[in-house]
Amino acid sequence: MSQSSVTAGRPSNIAIQFYRREGVDAARYVSDTTVREEILQHGRLITLYWSAAGEVLREVGPGRGKQDLALDPVIHRVEAFELEIDGQMLHNQYTWANAYEQAGAKPGTVEAVVELRHTVRPVAVKVVTRLDGTPILSRWLEITNTGTATAALSSVSPCAGLLWYSPNWYAVLPEYKPAFGIAYDRAQQWGPEGDLTWTGLPAEGVRIERMHDKNYGGPNFILRNEATGELFFVALAWSSNWAAEFTPTPDGLLSFRLGPTGPAPLRLIVPGETVCTPEVHIGPVHRDYDAAVQAWHRHMRASVVPPRPAGKEMYASAGHVVEFPGEWILREIDIAKEMGVAAFMVDAGWYGDVFGGWTERRGDWWEGDWLPGGLAGIREHAHKQGLLFGLWLEPEAAGPLSKVAQEHPDWLLQTDDGRWPGNTRVLNLGKTAVARYFEDEVLRIIRDHQLDFFKIDYNVRVHEGGENLRDGYLENEAWRHMEVLYATFDRVRREMPEVALENCAGGGGRLDLGMMSRFHYNCESDFSSFPFSIRAISELTHFAPPEALCYYHNHLHHAHQMADLDTHLRVTLFATTIFVGFGAQNADRSTPYFTKTKGYIQLARDFCYPIIAGNALVYHHTPGIGVLRAAAWCVLEYAAPDHSRGFCGLFSLNQSDVNGRAREYVLRLRGIDRTREYAVTLDNSGETFRMSGRELANAGLTIRLDGSMLSELVLYTATS
Repeated sequence: MSQSSVTAGRPSNIAIQFYRREGVDAARYVSDTTVREEILQHGRLITLYWSAAGEVLREVGPGRGKQDLALDPVIHRVEAFELEIDGQMLHNQYTWANAYEQAGAKPGTVEAVVELRHTVRPVAVKVVTRLDGTPILSRWLEITNTGTATAALSSVSPCAGLLWYSPNWYAVLPEYKPAFGIAYDRAQQWGPEGDLTWTGLPAEGVRIERMHDKNYGGPNFILRNEATGELFFVALAWSSNWAAEFTPTPDGLLSFRLGPTGPAPLRLIVPGETVCTPEVHIGPVHRDYDAAVQAWHRHMRASVVPPRPAGKEMYASAGHVVEFPGEWILREIDIAKEMGVAAFMVDAGWYGDVFGGWTERRGDWWEGDWLPGGLAGIREHAHKQGLLFGLWLEPEAAGPLSKVAQEHPDWLLQTDDGRWPGNTRVLNLGKTAVARYFEDEVLRIIRDHQLDFFKIDYNVRVHEGGENLRDGYLENEAWRHMEVLYATFDRVRREMPEVALENCAGGGGRLDLGMMSRFHYNCESDFSSFPFSIRAISELTHFAPPEALCYYHNHLHHAHQMADLDTHLRVTLFATTIFVGFGAQNADRSTPYFTKTKGYIQLARDFCYPIIAGNALVYHHTPGIGVLRAAAWCVLEYAAPDHSRGFCGLFSLNQSDVNGRAREYVLRLRGIDRTREYAVTLDNSGETFRMSGRELANAGLTIRLDGSMLSELVLYTATS
């Protein structure tokens, strides 16, 4: 008989069942249109099937159970997770100890827990699945050492195995076409974050690995079944090195493994200790592409991206590195107020005993005497102007001239015979004293300086990372580093919920769900001049909802040369924008540059940002163009969920055909309701007219841009 447990207040589109049939223990997870069933068969927890249609598969024949549908894990890779401890792959020999559900740690979510015990090794595993009412599930393992000796975790895939089994795919596909496609961000270095690429999976499968200790091109994937069109979203919430494998078979099965990687052991587990793995976020969606991305965004909002503090839902800010001493920074705040932004940030260079060389003095987190009135004076000046006040910090770094590096060389990350891994000195958070110092410093700086918002940065790369000698093992430091980093900012959000948090890592070097779950918004890239800026935002919003991204305007000195003024400024409407100054302080601010900049800041504040903050629906009219590949257009549309208003940017990238003629783009708006009428504004001409939703969706608007690096902005508001 089927047994289910019920949590009071559980959303109606969530169901969890644990049942036993013909000697086999099973778990069923239903969230919105996603169904996943797992069974423990022959000592292995295996994925029975996924459904993107919400259908629970029936038993096969009288007296037979669903286990007869199971693929043999000896033949196919269908184990629900992978775990290696002490050099042994713990893929079988499990018993089912318990199963239950509990209220999720995140509001509105439910967690299902299956407890397994290994019969050979002294290891207990809790397989935890979070359901949030979207088609995407979150899965992680809680691994307990039940023995008397330290256990060495060598590798783990918290969620693995079956994605699709489509044995008849070859009947509907051309012989030459791969059965499955994959999209992922191919960026591996500073600059091209968001370089989303679609490619067919080769018959041999593909392994994608990042060993840079930074997540340029983070572990976020979209898989496509070419026979059915169904999509699978898969992502790992992890901010260090990782590896993913996607393996098709000739009979139409696609399996995967995804998890942290590095020199083993990744983590030592002492007797009685429980270690939590990173989360894998995964689910199938069989809808059109826009609807699929929007389903992923709903999951991100429900289970990943924290809601912003009240009153700080969306705001433009200005920020500046302390490039030289003096009161110029106070004038910069005055200009920021005049331009209409809502916040000001003191960026790098505010700290240490000696002015200059801010990269070499990272770690001396006390303010220098070159700031007028100190940080308190700057904060009060910003507050008097009605601006929020924020501060930059790179707490994991320790520059070579810093006192922390000179006085505590044993606190620095090392490998081999005492070398520093990577390109700079980094704190070794795998050491208890250093971890305590790190957490105390972060909390002290935020509290003592009474910050309204706070920016973390990470401009280093440690590649395979450092190591610490523990219990006769050289343990890779990365896992413990992430534990400390995550726990510190979990505490910040818990104890200082009014502080808005920004994540930056040399631009978008940590655009993974691990960091995004702890910070309110995240830098899209330092390479932020047009057209890379809008292309990165367009491609990154396949995974990140727009309110979770921030864009640095004028970060590069040549940015103003790359596009006309309107195009240059229109990018600021599509993400939280940080203006890196507004030009010379003695400039006449009645000129077109300043008046237009003010106008766009006001447009963002009054029209665009409320749409984004209200859980905007994102429509990618030109998906998959990446950042660096040749493309003619980047077209991105945001709309209010009730379809009452929205805006669309059309950006020409290489706008002439082979004969030198201007091209036209027929824009069929997608964020509208066909039964309503809209007032539509074309920003280039200032024309406003009315059109029915049916006309906008079917006939559309013909946009002509005679040249490259130009744009049009279309604004629309329902009138009926």
